[in-house]
Amino acid sequence: MIKIRKYGYIFMMFIFIIIGFSINFLFKQMDSALKPIEFKDKEIKITHKTYNVDNIIEVERLDEVRLTGGSGSNTPNTNNGVYKVNGDKFESEVYIHKNVSPFIRIKTKDSVIVFNENKADETVNTYNRLVYLIKNSN
Repeated sequence: MIKIRKYGYIFMMFIFIIIGFSINFLFKQMDSALKPIEFKDKEIKITHKTYNVDNIIEVERLDEVRLTGGSGSNTPNTNNGVYKVNGDKFESEVYIHKNVSPFIRIKTKDSVIVFNENKADETVNTYNRLVYLIKNSN
């Protein structure tokens, strides 16, 4: 009877360890969920939303982003959700990799989006491409 109880504890510990590793793996996957920005004709796709270049009012490059009040996914490497950015009075859709500067803020007719790529040079290239697209769309 004591052996059965001992093996039961070992089995339960094994199950808890497996569950712990599974949860850790899921959080790691969530942390890398931000996808690169996609350009297609006169549209850009940021994570799961598509924006028409003609609807973009302004593109701004930000060297620093301070997020306050809002909700979303806040992992060790990314912020993903709706936040106030740099003290703005309105909330922005945020899709950023932490500790990777610069950032891009896009103002459209309906929303404000702040995002970056996972490497600084990719963000700069994306910014330059957006500015070019907007200048040539008018």
